[in-house]
Amino acid sequence: MPSDSISKTASHNHQSRTYTFLIDDAKALLYDCCDTPRIDAEILIQHVVKKDLSWLICYGDSIASAEHAKHFYQLVEQRRQGHPVAYILGERDFWSLTLNVNKNVLIPRPDTETLIEAALPLVPNSDTSHILDLGTGSGAIALSLAKERPNSIVTAVDYHQKALEVAEQNAKRNNINNVNFVQSNWFQSLNPISRFDLIASNPPYIESNDPHLVQGDLRFEPPSALIAKKNGLADLALIIESAPNYLKPQGWLIVEHGYNQADAVAQLFNEHGFSKVRLFHDLNNLARCTLGQIC
Repeated sequence: MPSDSISKTASHNHQSRTYTFLIDDAKALLYDCCDTPRIDAEILIQHVVKKDLSWLICYGDSIASAEHAKHFYQLVEQRRQGHPVAYILGERDFWSLTLNVNKNVLIPRPDTETLIEAALPLVPNSDTSHILDLGTGSGAIALSLAKERPNSIVTAVDYHQKALEVAEQNAKRNNINNVNFVQSNWFQSLNPISRFDLIASNPPYIESNDPHLVQGDLRFEPPSALIAKKNGLADLALIIESAPNYLKPQGWLIVEHGYNQADAVAQLFNEHGFSKVRLFHDLNNLARCTLGQIC
């Protein structure tokens, strides 16, 4: 259905259209273009009315205002065109945070929460630990670790200034003050004498010919944050090779990677002097991140 048709749908006889009707209508409109049409419709209507799902359950049969209907169908049209819900709303929940997101940063995903769960036991809550997040993007990893470990000092690095601006906004939004932001191409601009108790990273690890890049949300996300050379392993290899120079004795490195890269990543850890190498799986039981301790 063209956008002008959706606009007409929104304005036509709106006085008899309830919020539940809008959700059902949007579900039908989105059915062929996304995997979760009803969930997407419910999220969009909650954003429009600025109410939670419990409100919709209780008051969904009330008549939608013309303003709400018009705004809702505008958002539905963006979703029909494939735009990610997170970019449409301008935010995404991750761990215990709500983060601003836009086209300059990857959309934080639940899979990456596996890295947070694996990293937290490595950082004692009572100590002043130094943590480095490489390729911070929206700041999801750095800010989650900083909030959970408020005594720590976190350095968040990204090559792209616009991504760092988003991360800094998110630090302010979530009232997190123990993070420093540095523009750098991985380790390049860091003080060479810097040493960290933990280095974490969710670097690009998708091959350039991966068919998923032309599907779903990935079509709209920054390619530089997704794609890596050498079968997706180039940035992972650089980080694993360089990390020992920036870790304290007995320091830890943890990286996110593709489900099919676990063996190659483990080999890189072993080749560069790491011990206690361990693989973690995400909620779908897919290999998601690997950690190791420098000897």
